[in-house]
Amino acid sequence: MRDQRKKKQTGETMRMLFLVTQIGLCMVSALAVGGLLGYGLDRLIHSLPLFTIVGLFLGIAAGFRSTWALVGRYTKDPEPPVTEPADRKQAEAEAEFRRWKSLKEETEASDDPEQLR
Repeated sequence: MRDQRKKKQTGETMRMLFLVTQIGLCMVSALAVGGLLGYGLDRLIHSLPLFTIVGLFLGIAAGFRSTWALVGRYTKDPEPPVTEPADRKQAEAEAEFRRWKSLKEETEASDDPEQLR
């Protein structure tokens, strides 16, 4: 029992470590790409500080967006909890009603003269 709890805690710690690493890489890479693209455009057009600054701001925005997506992905529940019906008899009655309703719809569809044409 104690080993399972320790393994779960270690797994959760590693998961958070990976998240922090990914956040850092996303921020740095987005900032670098935006800055380098802006600098390259500035050198091409000969307007040195303008597009570099715009590229840096766009890189910051892209980094925050990717960070938001990463954190949202990590904080979601892996699967929704399965809920059992409170009353077994009620669940059986609902299943029987659905079967009866589908049989009724099938017989009505086969008796419909419009559908035979």
